Amino acid sequence: MDVRMKKANVRADGFEGVLYPESGRKDKVLIVMSGSNCGMKLTCQAARFYHENGFPALALALFKTRQTPKALSRVPAEYVENAVFWLKKQGYARIGVDGMSKGSEMALVAASMFPELSCVIARVPSHFVSEGLSGSGKRKGPSGASCWSYRGKELPFAPYRSRSFNLLKVLLKEKELHILSFNRDKDVTPKPSSRSKRSKRRSCFCPPGTTRCGRPLKVRP
Repeated sequence: MDVRMKKANVRADGFEGVLYPESGRKDKVLIVMSGSNCGMKLTCQAARFYHENGFPALALALFKTRQTPKALSRVPAEYVENAVFWLKKQGYARIGVDGMSKGSEMALVAASMFPELSCVIARVPSHFVSEGLSGSGKRKGPSGASCWSYRGKELPFAPYRSRSFNLLKVLLKEKELHILSFNRDKDVTPKPSSRSKRSKRRSCFCPPGTTRCGRPLKVRP
């Protein structure tokens, strides 16, 4: 283990992560997030890759670790926000974010909300906020809530087309395990609403961080 690594935890710092610094380099740093695989294994591998190539990186946990939610549902965007402030305190000048799959969804959301992020690498991204996931194995399915939250409120999202996932059928048909077929070709257009009558079906907002008229959405005081 690299003795220069720095660890952060939710209780003290507002997020769980591992920083892989590069000696003497504080001009820039990347926050790295993996996808629905959960945990920190792949996230740390990606952060170490940057570190080994001369670029400081912070591996950021999103869910299913000791200090984060068990499911990919209502994961706080504050994890990224707090990581940004923490890195600023460490002396880093410019901060970027690198996300893969679900991590890229969070990366795009975070970049639309937090102006301190100056660079986004979105690998295998989606152009909308999707519904969360809960359960595991045969019981894995839609959570009924948004993947992400901020200050205790869910971000608007596009629900899955199906309320249950037949992953065995997907595996036999496409020779690989994924949930793309349940998440593609959806209507992600915001639905009209009124104070007197609100739709029970939540819709996403595109792009994240904007109002329906396209103006920036103010999410911080």
